[in-house]
Amino acid sequence: MGKVTTLTGLYGFALCAGITGLAQPACAEITDARITGDGTRHFNMVLDLKNSPDNTVTPNGRELIVRFSDPIGAFDVNTLIGKYPQQVLTVQTSYDVLLMEMAFDGAFKISQTTGQLEVDYSAAPKPANAVNTPAQIAQKGTATSAAETRRAIIEARARMELGQYGHARDILSHILKNDPDNLDARNALAEVEYQSGNWREAARQYGRVIATNHDPAIVRARQDILKQNASYMGGGAQFQNNGSSNTQIVGTLSGRAFVRNDLLLQMDLENRNIDADPFVNRNGANEGFTGNRQKLALKLDQEISARDIFQYRAYATQKSPGIGAEWQHSILPGIATIGFDYHQPYWDQTSAVVQYGTRDNLSLNYDIATANDWDIGLGTSLNRYGLDGDEDLARTLRLEGYVRDNFDIYTLPVFAGYRLDAEYPLSQTDKSAQGTTFRPLEVARREVHEFSIGHDLRLADYLTLSTGIAYSYDRYGEQGFGFSGALIGNLADQYETTLSFGHTANSSSSVGSSGSTFIGISIKQYF
Repeated sequence: MGKVTTLTGLYGFALCAGITGLAQPACAEITDARITGDGTRHFNMVLDLKNSPDNTVTPNGRELIVRFSDPIGAFDVNTLIGKYPQQVLTVQTSYDVLLMEMAFDGAFKISQTTGQLEVDYSAAPKPANAVNTPAQIAQKGTATSAAETRRAIIEARARMELGQYGHARDILSHILKNDPDNLDARNALAEVEYQSGNWREAARQYGRVIATNHDPAIVRARQDILKQNASYMGGGAQFQNNGSSNTQIVGTLSGRAFVRNDLLLQMDLENRNIDADPFVNRNGANEGFTGNRQKLALKLDQEISARDIFQYRAYATQKSPGIGAEWQHSILPGIATIGFDYHQPYWDQTSAVVQYGTRDNLSLNYDIATANDWDIGLGTSLNRYGLDGDEDLARTLRLEGYVRDNFDIYTLPVFAGYRLDAEYPLSQTDKSAQGTTFRPLEVARREVHEFSIGHDLRLADYLTLSTGIAYSYDRYGEQGFGFSGALIGNLADQYETTLSFGHTANSSSSVGSSGSTFIGISIKQYF
């Protein structure tokens, strides 16, 4: 005797929407589910769907893979199907995939309508082996080979989304062994390798696809992988006009390379040519400055485990070396970091740049990246500032935070966000010289709230213009509008050229002034 279970409206509303501000994305909302089971002879499941009329269903022996046309949402179909252990051996779900493995041999019958999906599985005797002539076999193989390959690629992608990377890799490798020029299979294999953490192999597979088909989307996918993970070398130059404070020409050399698979070394070398207006020096004199200052930063990332990375840092200027370290730990849905620095070069003010300022700090941060198109971060640090020969001139508490969302206004992709940059002095040292009292290194109290909105406009396959405007308000200082832009060119697969420009109304990086206007160019080669 069979049994019947009905589940109506379980988790009927799925929390699938971010605040795009305009429209809630559709979900494959299961409004009703009915299952009938009869031992090891028969299984029937009917799903009523609200927003998923076009699903891909792939039977594979005892397994059935359903890829819904929209995210499944929060419907707990696992628990419902799990009540039938005699018929269903395992069940898995992911973003938009349902995988069922039946407990007995049989045959699937699938029927779909606009709002309903029915799965029927019944035990059946194995059909007698048909005897075909060689010509019939060849004809049948030619007609079904392409369809079977497409079905296998769909199955591999579904298994990838379920975390079955090894199984997905085996399916695609088998296809490519027989057909090395199958670009769909190779593209899918690149995605599997990237999702499983093997970014080098993913980049290699994308490269083999690009060699045959220079698809801009695949080129960008490979470039994104290289930007995030690969070794590179590059250089750049930027001109800054920092209002009434100074002008600077900043030259940079940078690079990143793997020492071994779990060790990544990064170097940044910077030279600043500064033409500064008169400012209060450490001896109390009011003097200007024209000259050059250099600093070097080395960072070594060591991957301890899948969730932990240690970063070791070393700094150097012509006067003061420094060190630092940071522990990065994955705490879903983001990454938490705890770090410290000793004698990190502090160049956020004119006097600090010229007189070799240093900063010691202890910091704590938590960042959530690309969670439903959101980026969120919050951080705090305790800081001690000094100049060459006098390490304790100011102590502060710093708070930082940001929220950013990506969404569409009609068909126009837009990003918008909020940023907090606040620093509160806890103590500062006063000195006297030449009959006056002054602060050798004054850290201004600030609490900058910045609201921004922007848009990435693709001008050509390998040319993107990113622009944005922002309004900044400092509770203890000035406020005003700013803008930024970048013209990003990828004219060759491994090269990226960026022309940047903009104006900041107020920020900690404006080198001691209330605003900064800049224009610059940088070139990177990834390998």
